[in-house]
Amino acid sequence: MIKLSNQKKGTWSQEETQKLFDLVNLDLRLKAFAKEPETHHLLRDNIAWEAISAKLGTRNYVTCRHKWYRELTSSLVHDDLWADTDDYRLITALQDLDASCIEEVDWDNLLPHRDGEICHKRWRQMVRYIGEHKEKPFIEQLDILSNRYCPEMLEYRAEKDK
Repeated sequence: MIKLSNQKKGTWSQEETQKLFDLVNLDLRLKAFAKEPETHHLLRDNIAWEAISAKLGTRNYVTCRHKWYRELTSSLVHDDLWADTDDYRLITALQDLDASCIEEVDWDNLLPHRDGEICHKRWRQMVRYIGEHKEKPFIEQLDILSNRYCPEMLEYRAEKDK
C-alpha cells in the first residue's frame, strides 16, 4: 500500500466527512441504477474504496471504509436488512409515487425486495437528519432528501415538467 504524503490521522474535519459522504454517495448512486442482476445483499462491499480514498486525498481506503460503516451508514446496513444503494431506490420510488403526504405511501409495495416496515424505518432514520424535520411536511422532507441523495433526479424532473 502506498502511503499518501498528505495522509491524515485522528479526527476527521467536517469538510473531509462531507467529501467522503459525497464521494461514497456518488459511487452508490451509480451502482443503484446500474443495469446489473439483483444482488442487493452483495452491494455493501461493492464500494470503490481505493478510488474514493484517492479522490479524497487525505485518508487511506481502510480509514474511509471504517468511517462510512461506523458513523455514516444506517444501522440497518450493519444488520443486513438494507443495502446502502437502497437509499436511492427508496427516494426514487417515493418520488415516483408523487404522494403529497406520508399517509398516501404504501410502504409494503414500495420496494419489491424490501419489507415495508424496513422501508418505513429507513425513511424515518433519513428524515431525522433533516434539521427541524418534525415541522416539515412529507413533501418538503422528500425534496430535501432528494436533493441530498439524488440531485440529478430533481434536475431531470424539472426538465420533464417544463
